[in-house]
Amino acid sequence: MVTRIGALALADFRERRRRPGYLVVLLGTLALGLLAAPVGDSRWEVFQVTDLHGRYTSGYVGTVTALGGAVWLSLAGFGIARGAIGRDEQSGVGRLLAATPLSRTGYLAGKFVSNLMLFGSMLLALAGTALAVQLIKGDSDRVDVVRLLLPYVLVTLPLLAAVAGCAVLFDTVPGLRGGLGAAVWFAVWLVVVLGAQAGGGPDLLGMRRITASIREVLAAGGRPVDGVEFGVGLTADNRVLGTFDWPGLGPGEAYGPAATGVLLVSAAAGIALLGALWFRRFDGPQAHPGAGSDGAARPDRPDRPDRPDGPDGPDGPDGPAAGSAASPADPAGFTPDPTRLTAPRQGHIGSDALLGELRILVRGQRLWWAGVAVLAMAAAAVTPDGPSHAVLPFAMLWPVLLWSRMGHRADGGSIDQLLDACPSPLRRGLAGLLAGTVPALAVAAVPALRLAGAGQPRAAAGALAGALLIPALALLCGSLTRGPRLFQTVYPLLWYGMINHVSGLDFLGVSGERAPAPLAVAGLAAALAAAALALDAIRHAAR
Repeated sequence: MVTRIGALALADFRERRRRPGYLVVLLGTLALGLLAAPVGDSRWEVFQVTDLHGRYTSGYVGTVTALGGAVWLSLAGFGIARGAIGRDEQSGVGRLLAATPLSRTGYLAGKFVSNLMLFGSMLLALAGTALAVQLIKGDSDRVDVVRLLLPYVLVTLPLLAAVAGCAVLFDTVPGLRGGLGAAVWFAVWLVVVLGAQAGGGPDLLGMRRITASIREVLAAGGRPVDGVEFGVGLTADNRVLGTFDWPGLGPGEAYGPAATGVLLVSAAAGIALLGALWFRRFDGPQAHPGAGSDGAARPDRPDRPDRPDGPDGPDGPDGPAAGSAASPADPAGFTPDPTRLTAPRQGHIGSDALLGELRILVRGQRLWWAGVAVLAMAAAAVTPDGPSHAVLPFAMLWPVLLWSRMGHRADGGSIDQLLDACPSPLRRGLAGLLAGTVPALAVAAVPALRLAGAGQPRAAAGALAGALLIPALALLCGSLTRGPRLFQTVYPLLWYGMINHVSGLDFLGVSGERAPAPLAVAGLAAALAAAALALDAIRHAAR
């Protein structure tokens, strides 16, 4: 049994590490490690200690990079850990596994171990980066491997084990496999990160032990510790910071965190195996009925040879099966007839194409979703308080499931004949872009008018420019990966940086004059849209 689980985990890990998403998240992990412990004079920080920063000892560098990796991988890593069960279902591997003696719990355990291997490989690369940073910076020539790696073992690895277990569970629970699951996890992630900074709730980042150790060092050096505050998150600080010498967590301080880590890993394994309540092992009715990648329901359907399988195919776990415009097994039972289609006039996008794209975006959404969307727009219509609109950023979160459907239907299996009846991929792409812009402007238009009426024209222009940027980003992410996962990962991180007043990420202008110029944001939106349309045209020409 153990041998079969290990073989399954290893094979799954080897397959997933070859995917583009793995490389993207790995590069992001290494980049965040360099931001957490920059070699040069950088104003970016991931771990904040009031007006101080530590000397680059092994313990300090290991701690700040481990915390940065925990924050990043608990969100971005969740995006690439999800979908493994759906890939096996779509590719036919699941049916092969159903013919083996491997049990349901054994299969889920294999996926859990595969997720751990996925995260472990990234943590090893991040730890190597931390060691290189210490040696290059030269603050301390003494390399203490134990203190360098201890934060990864005590803090990051147990947290990512919980992420790995939740990814398996979300893959098995109906309704959580798609965009709704991504939204739920983002809320959980915010609670974990904000709870670690506020000091309340479960300390999954190990902040209490770390901050207590640093306070002891500061007090021993004669520094007042009453006003010292700590934080985790990507921020920019232009102040001249003082330094302190902290050796890091030692082996003698590891007993409490180690016990907590063991309990967390055990709970993570239990969470993963809890999915056996819903998972049917591919033998019998489909293991995941009605679970579309974008949160919309769809019925079970047989495999078709004309549909590309895999995670980035339109019917894979990253593809919008529920959002396809038409297919032979469409939930509405519609079969396209290209002979009866009429193309829009040359040089025009066509209202029919735009309305069709809008129907695709909103298809499958429930009435309660529309009700919350109306409430969000009503809340965003309140009078702004100051040079920015406090409600608008939160209202801009709700349509994320619509935007994540953009840019990755065009290769959708059996609808090639339907798409060939259209005049050009450019006009199809423009129609999709405009359809995604409609909900963004629907949310941002009234707040922009309110800001303009309150004498804040720059803020009003920033809100409208941000409304143009979001669908352009969604279109490019969908076109690049042929699935929703990249946008569902990038946009929450971008939004989180914005509400934390990272000026370079403030696409809605909530930080006032420090935000990028609205014209620059609009220009970036145009560049992203142009890149997405060009990529779609190249793919169309290659077919």
